[in-house]
Amino acid sequence: MDKIRTAAYCRVSTKKEEQDGSYEMQERYFTDLISSNPDMELAGIYGDRGKSGLYLKKRPGLQKLLEDSQNGGIDLILTKSISRFARNMAECAEMVRELRSAGVNIQFERENLNSRDTKCDLLLNIFSAIAQEESNSISRHSVSSHEQYAREGRPYGRTAFGYRNAGSNVWKTDENEAKTVKKAFLLAVKGNTYAEILSVLNSEEKNGNTWTTTRLKSVLTNPVYLGDYISHKKVCLVPGKAVVNNGYRDRYYIKGHHEAIVSPGLHNAVQEIINRNLLNSHRRRSDDDNEFLKGVMRNVCNEN
Repeated sequence: MDKIRTAAYCRVSTKKEEQDGSYEMQERYFTDLISSNPDMELAGIYGDRGKSGLYLKKRPGLQKLLEDSQNGGIDLILTKSISRFARNMAECAEMVRELRSAGVNIQFERENLNSRDTKCDLLLNIFSAIAQEESNSISRHSVSSHEQYAREGRPYGRTAFGYRNAGSNVWKTDENEAKTVKKAFLLAVKGNTYAEILSVLNSEEKNGNTWTTTRLKSVLTNPVYLGDYISHKKVCLVPGKAVVNNGYRDRYYIKGHHEAIVSPGLHNAVQEIINRNLLNSHRRRSDDDNEFLKGVMRNVCNEN
């Protein structure tokens, strides 16, 4: 009798879970479970670390599992729960249908549910809806926490490039990153184009990160480098999808939250240069533009 080719899917979605070893515990548990079953053959342990369960496209581990299943290498998938497998009800139901049509069943351990029984579809949809609502609740709580932090004058979320979080939402300057930020501003005020600035930054990049025009523009226009912080630049109107906050939620400006990297004069000069579209190409510059750049450079030099 052929053994059941069995794979497992593991997922952790938070840093705390990663630190607690949740992923390794899931991986070890399923490996032992499958290996100790004489009717099963281990077909692989698939997983995603620190990934949200909302959308398939953001989980390469699950995508690989589905691909291998469709290619005929897997008969059964074990996973801890529906919420670990998917929080998006529509995607969960669609994946179950696709896998079932490929002859692959999923065993959801916590719910004691197996997708081979078509009568369980209604129950699966109910559990999936509960998992999705839980995700929506987490998203709403996150929005509420963000707003509360902003009202109290505390940033929420990732620390901006150029700084590091010293704890309790205290930002300290990262000397190496701050030098890169300052260099980008000085290159811009000297009249270098986006392409020229990117060439310099990428040639000096030591961490393997690629500077792009979008990233550069974000740095050059961000008031965070004046020592200030603006909350809610983007908001999630639906879980997992951030959009520009065009009046959807209140925004808070926290002035003097941290040490500035560039002076107001340098920052304002670069904003004027950007507004004149002078960083796009040398070919568009008139004599007036060149005179303007010289004047801006003189003012910045006098300031410093």
